[in-house]
Amino acid sequence: MKITPTAIALAATLPLVGTLGAQAQDTAIDPAERAKIERVLEDYLMENPEIVVKAIRELQRRQLVSQMLPAVNLYRDFLEREEGAPVLGNPNGDVTIVEFFDYRCGYCRRHFPSVLKLVQDDGNIRLVPRQYPILDQPGKPPVSFLAAKAALAAHKQGKFEEFHLAVMGDSVQLTEDRIYTLAASVGLNVDQLKADMQDKLVEKNVKNSLAIGQDIGFDGTPGYIIADDIIVGAEGYNRLAEAVSRARENMADNGAE
Repeated sequence: MKITPTAIALAATLPLVGTLGAQAQDTAIDPAERAKIERVLEDYLMENPEIVVKAIRELQRRQLVSQMLPAVNLYRDFLEREEGAPVLGNPNGDVTIVEFFDYRCGYCRRHFPSVLKLVQDDGNIRLVPRQYPILDQPGKPPVSFLAAKAALAAHKQGKFEEFHLAVMGDSVQLTEDRIYTLAASVGLNVDQLKADMQDKLVEKNVKNSLAIGQDIGFDGTPGYIIADDIIVGAEGYNRLAEAVSRARENMADNGAE
């Protein structure tokens, strides 16, 4: 089927036609009048094609949310409010961003400054980093999994944030030795870190986070959950800020009810 400007225009008029139909019941639109409406809409969309792009993106966002949100809601309390879990930003913030990431993910590292800037600019966001080490390959050193365990072990020493920022801001390829070098650079006791990495509860926490992310449907990193919005991939500062604003609008609407 060929998608023409007229077809797009007709699609754009569906909500309006539906509303008019509800008001006028079975009253038919005069063919000549309908043709005028089509021409006006076609001209408008041809002059403002960005509206079509925006509509398609919004449609894709809604489809993604409808697919993944049921699983998100199943795990939401754990993901957002797990007792003792590391939290960056404002621990009492009104909006929570849950970030699924892999320390070896180049997209995660390059996108992290945008995430951090939003958290700092806003001042009222809780950022909950969720370990999602999916880049390890069979037969190769499980560096992503080791880094995830190291981060939680660093949290035991009260230095999760320092370790997290060091790894996410590092430009060197991550290896097991590099993990310990970065840990030492932020003042961690590396021997204690290695011992805590062997804690079965640390390993279980990483595996739980990995299983939950897979159940939700994140097949890559980074991935973000912001209230009832879900972002897959490094979509930038503005997309994150838009989701935060939408979350606050929804909270205000629900409060008004």
